[in-house]
Amino acid sequence: MDMKNDDALEARETDSQLTLTVENIGGIAAADVALTDGVTLLSGRNASNKSSLLRSLAGVLGGPLPPLKSDADEGRVSMTRDGATYHVELGRDGTDAVVRSADRYTTADDLCELFVALTETNPIRRAVLADDDLYEYLMRPVDTDEIEAEIRRLSDEKQSLDDRLAELDSMANRLPGLRTRQNTLREQLDDVEAELREKRDAIETLEAEADDDSETEALREKRSERNELRQRLSSQEAAIEELQSELASVTDRLDDTDGDEPEADLADIEAELEDLHQQKQRLTSTINALSPIVEMNSQILDESADIPSAMTSDDIVAELDPASQSITCWTCGSTVERAEIAEQVEAVSGIVREKRTEREAITDRIQTLSERKRDLEQRQESREELRARREDLADEIERREEMLETLDADRRTLETEIEDLQRAIDDTSEDDDRLATYYDAVSDLEYERGQLANDLESVESEIADVEAALAERDDIEAKREAVASELRTQRDRIDELEQDLVGTFNETMQQVLETLGYDSIERIWLERRSSGDRVTAETAFEIHVVRATEDGTAYDDTVDSLSKSEREVIGLIVALAGYLVHDVAEEVPFIVVDAVEMFDAERIHGLMQYFGESADYVVTSVLPEERAQLDGRYDTISTQSFVADS
Repeated sequence: MDMKNDDALEARETDSQLTLTVENIGGIAAADVALTDGVTLLSGRNASNKSSLLRSLAGVLGGPLPPLKSDADEGRVSMTRDGATYHVELGRDGTDAVVRSADRYTTADDLCELFVALTETNPIRRAVLADDDLYEYLMRPVDTDEIEAEIRRLSDEKQSLDDRLAELDSMANRLPGLRTRQNTLREQLDDVEAELREKRDAIETLEAEADDDSETEALREKRSERNELRQRLSSQEAAIEELQSELASVTDRLDDTDGDEPEADLADIEAELEDLHQQKQRLTSTINALSPIVEMNSQILDESADIPSAMTSDDIVAELDPASQSITCWTCGSTVERAEIAEQVEAVSGIVREKRTEREAITDRIQTLSERKRDLEQRQESREELRARREDLADEIERREEMLETLDADRRTLETEIEDLQRAIDDTSEDDDRLATYYDAVSDLEYERGQLANDLESVESEIADVEAALAERDDIEAKREAVASELRTQRDRIDELEQDLVGTFNETMQQVLETLGYDSIERIWLERRSSGDRVTAETAFEIHVVRATEDGTAYDDTVDSLSKSEREVIGLIVALAGYLVHDVAEEVPFIVVDAVEMFDAERIHGLMQYFGESADYVVTSVLPEERAQLDGRYDTISTQSFVADS
């Protein structure tokens, strides 16, 4: 590095306080660079390790890991920004590269892989080149399963609140009738008590006039005992009636679940869950085993990567036709053509994608079964509680009925004793007959008063419960409105995000087309297409191309008819739209762009204008020719400063 570049490096370190150090990564033995805010051009010819540096930066940020240098046993990437240092250390485990230590800029690896590391292997760029659906990639950062689970939870909560409000409506409708019943019972109770006082006064008067002999006193005591027994009998009968009502309710609830045996279903679900977890573990092992193979071979096939000379042919034909270039296989040592490796890599990539799809399906099934399992366990617990309550109620009813029989027997005995005492009084006068009549009337009135008092207490308790429940209505209605509002928000989240992605891409793409001067293309736009209902809806993003003839006539065209340059522009703008809509800059204020050699200097400049407005740091690779034409517009780092051999 000359003195001018040394000064520039020192200035960048001072201004940005962001430095990147790379050791034994890709084709780089050692490199130290500093980055400033804005766009930085990484200049160098093909196979000068531009991709190695960019992958190193993407890897320490949180994107796909960079490849370890083929002749090294360990490598390291470190980045310092604003006094904080981040790093990735790689080592070897046999022939495989493994992570020894890592403290990366972010753990949001999906965001980095899709929207930050815009290298040639970027999934969105590849999908556009292959004219594949972009929906899965653009929506991957959104946890749709979590949103749908939250929608189900909120729906259940709203339904529960709606049921409670309906119950309160029913209570409110019953309240006037309960209050009328309360007033009627109070009036009846007042009448009975007034009549009871009248009878007791009459008894006092007659008893004061009569001789108070022992037989008459005994008769009064027996009658008093009889009154107490009647009260106890009444209380027991009321208690038994209430218990029988609850028992009937519990029995009905158990009858409703007849034929529902969650125990058997639980055993089946647990067995299936165990099998699914094993399948998922096997798929994960397969994916983890195949992914490094795809990454390593993709690195070898990358025409901009630095392939060790020992692995390449010097045939001039191979240089003119890279697809026919012979490469020494890093696994078996045989010599094969690049095109043959590319076919195998694509086949293995297809297997990896298929396994990931299978794993996602299994994950969805595991979640569904887990929710079903929780539901069955709750139902099983509820049935067991109902059975236990039914047994307790039956035992309590049996105990009280036995007590009722005992009390009734005591009452019959007292009736007999009272009759005997009355017969024992030989001199029965008219006053005695009247006294007996009054005692019988008092006994009946006391029994009636007890019944009315019990009924009144029950009605007043029910009124108090209803009024307490209705006092909560405002809070329940407010909570229900809040839940309904949140439910609407959750249901609209995915729709709004999809619409935002489409709108952002379409707006940016139109501006880029005009800026980059693709005159034959009238418009490129993204359409959001949905099928199915709200529950089974499936959404896809479809790219449309509108071309224009020399006379200005517009016609529809397809993506596969576009040039590679045009498709690469689409891929980059799709990724940029995702970067903007998902607010990636708040998490990772970087964009790393590689493999843009198909663009001329002015188009690179036009693209960088948009990327530079979106992220604090944008780093892209350029050839020396483009660097010369862009000189003075952006800060530049030359690959000549890298040490390629250790």
